[in-house]
Amino acid sequence: MVYFNKRSSFYCLVILSVLIYQVSAQENKSIQNGMEKLAIYANTTPPEKVYLQTDKDFYTNGETIWFKSYILNGITHEASDISRVVYVELVDSEKTIIAQRKIYLGFDAGSGDISLSKDIEEGTYLLRAYTKYMLNEKEITFFEKTIPIARQELHANNVSNVTSEEKKGVDSPLKKKKARLSSHKPLVQFFPEGGHLVAGLPSILGIKITDEGGNGIALEGKIMNQKDSLIALFRSYEFGLGQVPFKAEINADYYAEIEIDKKKYRYPLPSPLSKGYVLQISNMGDYLQIRVSTNITNGLTGSLMLGHLRGDPIVKHFQENDSENAYSIKLLTSELDDGVASFTLFTAEGEPVCERLVFIENQEKALNMFLKTNKSHYSFRDKVNIDLTLLDKSGAPLDGDFSMSVITKNAIEPETGNIKSWLLLNSDLGGTIENPGYFFEEDSPNRKNILDMLMLTHGWRRFVWKEFTTDNVLKEQEFESEKGIGITGRTTSFKNEYQPRKSTVQLTVGQKTYKEEKSTNAQGKFSFGPIVFQDSVSATITATHIEETKKGKEKIAIYLDPPFPTLPIDNVENPKTRTKTITIKQPYLEEAYRKKVSDFEHDPTVTQLKEVVVAAEQKSKSSLIDEKLNARTLYGSARNRLFPDSIPWLQNGANGVLDVLRTVPGVQVFGSYPNQSVQIRGAQNFNGPIPPLFLVDGIAVSSGLVQAMQPFEVLFVDVLKGSEAAIYGSRGAGGVVAVYTRRGESFEAAPERQPNVIKAIIPGFYKAREFYRPNYEVSKPEHQKPDYRTTLHWQPDIQLNKAEQKGISFYTGDTNGTYIIRLEGITNDGRPVSKLHTFNVQDNP
Repeated sequence: MVYFNKRSSFYCLVILSVLIYQVSAQENKSIQNGMEKLAIYANTTPPEKVYLQTDKDFYTNGETIWFKSYILNGITHEASDISRVVYVELVDSEKTIIAQRKIYLGFDAGSGDISLSKDIEEGTYLLRAYTKYMLNEKEITFFEKTIPIARQELHANNVSNVTSEEKKGVDSPLKKKKARLSSHKPLVQFFPEGGHLVAGLPSILGIKITDEGGNGIALEGKIMNQKDSLIALFRSYEFGLGQVPFKAEINADYYAEIEIDKKKYRYPLPSPLSKGYVLQISNMGDYLQIRVSTNITNGLTGSLMLGHLRGDPIVKHFQENDSENAYSIKLLTSELDDGVASFTLFTAEGEPVCERLVFIENQEKALNMFLKTNKSHYSFRDKVNIDLTLLDKSGAPLDGDFSMSVITKNAIEPETGNIKSWLLLNSDLGGTIENPGYFFEEDSPNRKNILDMLMLTHGWRRFVWKEFTTDNVLKEQEFESEKGIGITGRTTSFKNEYQPRKSTVQLTVGQKTYKEEKSTNAQGKFSFGPIVFQDSVSATITATHIEETKKGKEKIAIYLDPPFPTLPIDNVENPKTRTKTITIKQPYLEEAYRKKVSDFEHDPTVTQLKEVVVAAEQKSKSSLIDEKLNARTLYGSARNRLFPDSIPWLQNGANGVLDVLRTVPGVQVFGSYPNQSVQIRGAQNFNGPIPPLFLVDGIAVSSGLVQAMQPFEVLFVDVLKGSEAAIYGSRGAGGVVAVYTRRGESFEAAPERQPNVIKAIIPGFYKAREFYRPNYEVSKPEHQKPDYRTTLHWQPDIQLNKAEQKGISFYTGDTNGTYIIRLEGITNDGRPVSKLHTFNVQDNP
């Protein structure tokens, strides 16, 4: 038997190679093949995980979601060296992406924000994040977090006289699904430890009881045989989880009986196998006691027990001979990482017959995050000082990357989980985990017992041994990793876009600030980059057919790929990593409404819109065409004039006219057609962004009308910013989007696609907005406004190092109550950290 206690990629490969060589004459070749591929997988093509910390757990319309992104190696949980780009999306209940962010981990510490429109529909939204490299996985493990958003309406006529009763009326129907007993028959599932009940062998039977909504129920019941004799008593605990020792007899049938309100329900147990294997594991904390047994004569001879933690091998036991058909292994956990370990028993023929999951908590690697405020009680607009220190169990300081939010206690919901529950549970287990944060709240025997029941009743998702014994696991990666912005596309025949042409392609960015040339592959595909930039840049791409023809060089068409991955929206319907719907707390709704009232009173012209990223450039036209176009506008020409026909990736039916604006520097487009909104950067005040004025053929219209328009309906679009928009007075404070329809013009409005060349604006990475941090030691006019912020502080760029203690400061607002400091992050050696700390604010405490 051999244990793998080191995580070093080099030594892991060496040890595996030696072991495989030593037992090659005895072990099944398929197992050898699987072990070799597991080693390659873990060390050369490991999976990635993404995690987002948000400042709060729920929001109302008009607020901002602040987030910090982490990209981690899926095995070690250290910072990934594969990808530096993460995509963040907010998806509504209609499976529409209403906001997208392309974040570079290097700018703004990988942070970003999403401003919620004041007109956003109330409901439960999904915040998801992923890297393009993750799309190579058979089952994509998106980071997913449900975000309840409530909608609150303000009424201009009586907003100054809002009573407490009116505030109480600002409620939300977003309620938590409670487990409840009803007339419906509860659902009972049985999970024999290791996979099967085997006649004559003692085992543990895992049990899960839920209501019709999938919520766990705590109940008591009985195990009975076919003669209605009592065999065992059982009960379910938190989340409907339970277990019972059980030994099935040969040729016997069993059922479970539950009585609710004097009504009995019966459920058949899985039929026991007459011959088979049983795998039992007892988690003793410091070690695991592993017991393997069978009722097959010499059934364990030549068998193999393999254990791994997130794909990193931790134990390998080859049983040469066992006349007693049973053996035990004691596995110390002192050198293992925290997380879900998987143990699989293979027969001598290489068939996996038993599997068991165990959650390992290594107390030797426990951390102590000390978060101390200079006081426990503060007055209004008081300065809060925080000291942070991170130590290991021996008291030595540690390095790490962290983010912190300071919010009212009513804005947090512990059941949504944290970075520890996501990395160590949700991202690796199949099935929804109800209240994942529960398993990391306190160190108690009851919590550990229920955690082991969770392992009994959940299956492994990310690593499947049968796949590692095939040739499909290590196939060529379809999606390359991203360390910057890639400019990709394809070249085709100019007359037929479905006929690829191998070409020499040249990219020029800006005024020759970046220039590169390369050849396409046989399918005409090309890729430039990675390039790292935030502001959108202009680019020119030229292509030349490699082979001469009798008539000279063939004309080539160039098509660019969209700036965001195109994913089936059905992927959001992945319940395997989704937590349960949560409740927006009524006190938080009142706090948020109070701030809205204050904002309205101090700036009644403010409205807010949805968000999403974009960019574009002015098209050069002949003076004759310019004169005709300018004659249609009140302002003459515009610096940013866009022609839908000239944007190569626009597709009628899949894009709206607002997608044209994605090519304009400084403009953000949020959502997917036909549910989109626009924000022109720089157009904001103390309360946030100001939406643009929308015009169609010179007439002011609602944003909804423009959202519904498609590119083929539009001749050109002008975007006015700054002084250009001043002609429209205060209505143009947020900029102007002026749409002009075709109206049957006989001249060519936009240039046709030109052969062998294309010009485009390439959107850069999202630039995070600056979080508002008032300094009340310095008097400013805006400080006269009441400060009812529900997020007092947001800091995504906290770097702890061994050499110093980290100090952070911020100011309280004008609201009494309890506030929570939520700190999350990851140490440099891959250990997740989550810490909560409370303090109180009271006027003149």
